[in-house]
Amino acid sequence: MRKNITITLSLIVLFIVGSQHLTAQDATANRILGKVSATYQTYKTIKAGFSITINNSQTKSKIKQNGTLYLKGKKFKITLSDQEIYCDGKTMWTYFKEENEVQITKFDANAQDINPSEIFTIYRKGFNSKYVGETLVGGKKIQKIELTPINKSKPYFKVKLDIDKASHKVVNMSVLNKNGVNATYSIKSFQANLTMNDTFFKFDQKSKPGVVVIDLTKS
Repeated sequence: MRKNITITLSLIVLFIVGSQHLTAQDATANRILGKVSATYQTYKTIKAGFSITINNSQTKSKIKQNGTLYLKGKKFKITLSDQEIYCDGKTMWTYFKEENEVQITKFDANAQDINPSEIFTIYRKGFNSKYVGETLVGGKKIQKIELTPINKSKPYFKVKLDIDKASHKVVNMSVLNKNGVNATYSIKSFQANLTMNDTFFKFDQKSKPGVVVIDLTKS
């Protein structure tokens, strides 16, 4: 499970900083995504509870976990049942709870295919978009959009977004990978503009007595 979750998070490493824009899109998708972008730009910080479901078509296995994502600009923190990920925009710490081990790496947002800090605005990072339609889920109108990467060498071939029509917020994101490992993120709770100190996004070694530190920034 550790390996599968870590690999998937590195692809999502799901949601705020994207700077590139869509190259081609239909008018409806463009209008919807414009409203989504305007909504998230009003938030200084975000706390989102989510579930992640990973389906592997080759091994016919399925993994599901719940987690929490914290965002502040380019900084993020992700907590899962078995690991925690911290990033202050320059350095990333991945802490594995069972092993009491932390791996430290340099963080380069531009080198990531999909970044956790972009989980809500992934559509701005080099995609063509297509409006699929509207459906009713739990009494809410959900607008569906499919994104295909312009760069065909990416490990994923499609990203699906479900957007709440009333709030202009992303409620689900599915990443379909060429290797048959697909990940779906569902937003379960959402809070904006909470106070988050910058130190919150840095791993505190003193809080984990005996932690094994593997510093890959020096290799």
